[in-house]
Amino acid sequence: MNGALTRAFYGDLMNSFPPVCGIVAEYNPFHSGHMFHIRRTRESLGGDAVIVCVMSGNFVQRGDFAVLDKYARAETAVRGGADLVLELPLAAALSSAEGFARGAVALLHGIGCRYLSFGAETADISLVQQAAEALNALPPAAGNRSGLSYAAYRQQELTALNPAAAALLTSPNNTLGIEYCRALRDFPMQPLAVARRGAGHDEAAPADGFASASLLRGYLREGGEERCAPYLPESSIEVWRREKARGAAPVTLPEGAMLTLLRAALFRGALATGSADGFDERCAAAVYSAVSFSDAVEKAQTRRFPAARVRRTLLRAALGISPDASPLPSYARVLAFSARGRTLLRRQDGLPLIVKPVTEKQLPDALQPSLRLDAFADDLFGLARPAPLPGGEHYRKTPFHLT
Repeated sequence: MNGALTRAFYGDLMNSFPPVCGIVAEYNPFHSGHMFHIRRTRESLGGDAVIVCVMSGNFVQRGDFAVLDKYARAETAVRGGADLVLELPLAAALSSAEGFARGAVALLHGIGCRYLSFGAETADISLVQQAAEALNALPPAAGNRSGLSYAAYRQQELTALNPAAAALLTSPNNTLGIEYCRALRDFPMQPLAVARRGAGHDEAAPADGFASASLLRGYLREGGEERCAPYLPESSIEVWRREKARGAAPVTLPEGAMLTLLRAALFRGALATGSADGFDERCAAAVYSAVSFSDAVEKAQTRRFPAARVRRTLLRAALGISPDASPLPSYARVLAFSARGRTLLRRQDGLPLIVKPVTEKQLPDALQPSLRLDAFADDLFGLARPAPLPGGEHYRKTPFHLT
């Protein structure tokens, strides 16, 4: 069979399966707005659509510990309508919006998704794509001497080309949607935009029955899960109460321990990103003079260096993630799946699949450094629980299976 016939054969074979759609998320925690997004996505593609979620693991993009273990959060997603939850590579989860999106889209493409669904304040997919194309056409920002952050500088440059598209960058969800579409030039899928409803990313007041994840995290960490009840699916509440009862939640960044790791990284010369804008020096000075992780962030952040960038950089240094670590996946770690998700997994023959972590040592030697880093990160997360875990818990975890 020649190449053209092979592509045609496999194209027809893939089209005979239900549509497979990817969603990128953190589910920190999984709330009613997330369930609404999954339902709307399935409605747009048909009831037999397979929904694959790529989710940040125990560490999230704003440079923090997740409020709840990744396996428990993946369980809430599958109970809320997802069919398969895969872990976003650690280097991607702690990257800028561009690296975060690129790693997630590559993983979804590698698992066989034909569609990519994302929530956005502006569900005009053509405008989102215009913004993506315009950003792709911009020259590198190496010459930014404006004193603005990278994101603000990029928005300023885009305004001159397409003011309507540039206006989208004022919203975090629109920004991620644009980055997903930018990544689609290398990992082609059909984008679907679902209009977000309810409170915005950091809004304190819930609206239309939906609350922001940041508000809910605050409630949960303060012990006020009853205040979250109107905004969480019942299954999410059940999982949270179960995990809290066993000392697994809420998880909060351990300020002193993280500063200790940062001081060690500074001593080894590992607290560096290669940035030429004075950022590394500022972070190093902040770590040296700080008395906690948050204090270091406060000392290092400026208008040009936003807190989120500082937090990600410091957390990457504490974990030992190389500044040049690729956000692209070299394997796919399964966190949870339904019966439909299991069927999709059985069809995979691309990226190495990790279903049971105990089998990781059987994977190629080239993957072992990344796998060991995953294990270290998970063990560190286990120490931040109300009831700390001994080392090695990473290898004892297995995915949640919804029967």
